[in-house]
Amino acid sequence: MHGMRNGYGSYNKNKMDYSPVSDVKLEICEVTSNIPMTKIIDFHAHIYPDDVAEKLIPKMEEIYGVKRRHDATLSSLLASANEGGIDKIVVLPVANRPEHAKLNTWYAGLKERSDKIIPFGSLHPQNNPDELNSFPKLGLKGIKFQPNAQLFYPDDEKMFKFYRKASELDLVVVFHAGDEEGGVKGEYSQPESFIKVLRSFPELKIILPHLGGFRTWDKLDLVLGYENVYYDTAHLPGIVDDELLLSLINKIGIEKVIYGTDFPWSDHWEDKEHIKKLLGNKAQKIFWDNPKTLLGLD
Repeated sequence: MHGMRNGYGSYNKNKMDYSPVSDVKLEICEVTSNIPMTKIIDFHAHIYPDDVAEKLIPKMEEIYGVKRRHDATLSSLLASANEGGIDKIVVLPVANRPEHAKLNTWYAGLKERSDKIIPFGSLHPQNNPDELNSFPKLGLKGIKFQPNAQLFYPDDEKMFKFYRKASELDLVVVFHAGDEEGGVKGEYSQPESFIKVLRSFPELKIILPHLGGFRTWDKLDLVLGYENVYYDTAHLPGIVDDELLLSLINKIGIEKVIYGTDFPWSDHWEDKEHIKKLLGNKAQKIFWDNPKTLLGLD
């Protein structure tokens, strides 16, 4: 998902029931000085080697009609995270071609350059699933798939060997879910394409970003109710109405929501402050408690 903060206005609530499924209904909170500060993990950031970022990001801006908030480089990521008070950042690469998997070693090396970085890797559907065996040795905590960029349906059984291996290795699997920015439909990442995966791999740790699917929330019910699935907030604060954002969190249940920015298309300080304003003390669950549990951090 790639985007900018231009605001979409209200979502058509007639398409979906936003009645809460959790016991406690969330309401917009006023941030006050007595709210204790918690640690924060950004679970959704994208960066590239400097020379790759310089070529790739302008192309993405052209395709999606969006503008980066920052350069998609390690130095820019750390500057934004430091200003925003972010403690840890999960970096998510995408192997758009099979040969891009060789960059996994570069992403693994990021943790040596900053203790803020928690690197994930990526493989293309044409790669050998056994390449996942190297992930624990490299210190890669999970894998990112982008169905629309990699041209596969998540429920294609050819992909199941990847999910099975990831589950065996206790890796977290992050998909792109829903549509794309700029009115681009996510043909390969609609909610119905995840149902078979969620049912078939109950032990696999899965994240469906953008609270279950960007702009496909009328079908959110299709991907709810799975104990092993989490949902991040990437590219939503300041983009969709606060009422919608709270309704989605409430419907999912805050214990299953984790914080993500979609850097470089978002800014850490702005995103953090927006979430704090909406959730108050409850923000600790998505900032730290839930992602810490998912990653098995101390």
